[in-house]
Amino acid sequence: MRRAIMQELSQLPRRMGGTTGVTIYAFALMALGILLPWHLSFDFLDAMILLAYACLPALLVAPVVAESLASDRAQIPTTLEERRRSLFAKVSAGAVYGWISALLALALGLATVNLSFSRWILPPALLAIDLALVSLAVSVCAASIAAAVSVKARSAKYAKRTLRQGVLLLLVLVIYYSRFMPSEWKRYATVPGALPGFTKFIAVISAALIGLSAGLIKLALNRGEDTEIRLNL
Repeated sequence: MRRAIMQELSQLPRRMGGTTGVTIYAFALMALGILLPWHLSFDFLDAMILLAYACLPALLVAPVVAESLASDRAQIPTTLEERRRSLFAKVSAGAVYGWISALLALALGLATVNLSFSRWILPPALLAIDLALVSLAVSVCAASIAAAVSVKARSAKYAKRTLRQGVLLLLVLVIYYSRFMPSEWKRYATVPGALPGFTKFIAVISAALIGLSAGLIKLALNRGEDTEIRLNL
């Protein structure tokens, strides 16, 4: 499994769109890790901004996993066990890519902000753990969603379009629901400001995302098995 994951990670530049995609990724990382923190200065250390950075994998992971699954149809493994191993490797590689990208953007942002001060000002250790945990959960969930959508997509382009439409629909629903939801529900949906409450909130959200990811991976495996049965028939 480790070898399969490493092989998928080595294919990341191609999944990202070759030289053009890697260049765009580098510029985006520079903007998020250097330019924006430099502009925000001390405000960058706000917990909500750091949380938004931790959720970056939601934007980065899905296209890479969709490209990996939908573009390798000519190299589908013959046995069910190999298909499962390949799916897990692709999801794992996508999650690692998104997680490391978020952590790198956060580390660059913190380093950029601290250049303006005479001494280093870092988030509390518990907050850093919370951010790393939720970032990992978001990465795994995004990769799992992409796998469930892409495993039977006609092409990588079709899978990416479906994922973009899904994200847009989800965003519209969240905005609409957050505006018209009952005030009592808003109290539960609000991110706590105090660190202990924030940690509890992150733990609940991360557990929910991991549970959802497990269901989505199982769905992707079942859809892949259905495809194999039809091919055998």
